[in-house]
Amino acid sequence: MVDEMDLLNSLKAAEPVRPHAFEEARAVLRAAMAVEGVPETKTPPRRRSRWGMRRTVGLSAAALAAAAATAAVLVATSASTPGKPPAKAAANPILAKLAADISPLRAKAPGDATLEIRNQSPTSDALGSNGIGLFADDGTYYWGNDKSALRRAIVAKSGGDDVFKRDIAAALSAVKGDVDTARARMAVANIAPGTHPDPERAKEEKLKGLAKARGKKYVPPKPPTPEQQKEITDNHIWTNAIDALIAAPENPQVRAGVLRIMATMPKVKVTKTTTAGQPTLTLVDSWPATGKFTEKLVINAGTGRPVALSSSGSDVRPSTTYYHTSRVTLADVEAGKF
Repeated sequence: MVDEMDLLNSLKAAEPVRPHAFEEARAVLRAAMAVEGVPETKTPPRRRSRWGMRRTVGLSAAALAAAAATAAVLVATSASTPGKPPAKAAANPILAKLAADISPLRAKAPGDATLEIRNQSPTSDALGSNGIGLFADDGTYYWGNDKSALRRAIVAKSGGDDVFKRDIAAALSAVKGDVDTARARMAVANIAPGTHPDPERAKEEKLKGLAKARGKKYVPPKPPTPEQQKEITDNHIWTNAIDALIAAPENPQVRAGVLRIMATMPKVKVTKTTTAGQPTLTLVDSWPATGKFTEKLVINAGTGRPVALSSSGSDVRPSTTYYHTSRVTLADVEAGKF
């Protein structure tokens, strides 16, 4: 039986491994197991799927169909019901103050891109199994399992994922604009405009196709309960906001916007912590109705830059990823000078 680490390790030469790729791998494997008849427990909130079919090498045709259908259902659900903005509540004072402190700042670091290494060390930026990524300031994302592969990706201009541009735009809209409007934008930032004009119909057709592939009668799924829908919306806001933070960690305006949005989420708990000797803030969000899934985002207490992200749950292997970033120029990376 493979797990998400086995799946990722077997695909190092394939497409870029995006942020949250391990959670996405779990989702693909769960969908495959469901079709193959492998029992499982409750499923935690799904990370949005950015997986191409090449990422599911070795699974059966039915498993591939399940993975595709599951991803489509998730996107359709979030597109069709982003959720009504909650009644205005008092913003978290710690996050609100940090956002206010950051808002007047402007990016001063040189370069036109941010190099990112994700590993399991809070102090070392040594390249690990997560490879190396590069976020251009225009929102384009490149990845390689080592420096040479990253350089080749840039030379070949094989970047993509415009979704980061929408994540970043939603965060920026929260800096001076209405935060509820920014929340609504962030909740669906993972969905390209116009791609799901009739999401409920698209969801139904995907599920019908899956049932046909399995030789079974199509049974319409039960709609999510109001509580489940709140958790889906909350999970998407949280996830997309973190993606914006990770994609533009050197932009203080993006950090301020993310913090403003996070400050309005009453379930997000904030505590003052210390990481590798530095003052940090740990933000915790959880989704108890779906496998007791919990994520902890650690940010620098003075700048709001992302430090680490941890996840755990009743059916999820606990993991912590640390982020190490630096400013570079695309030209230097393309020339191998990094």
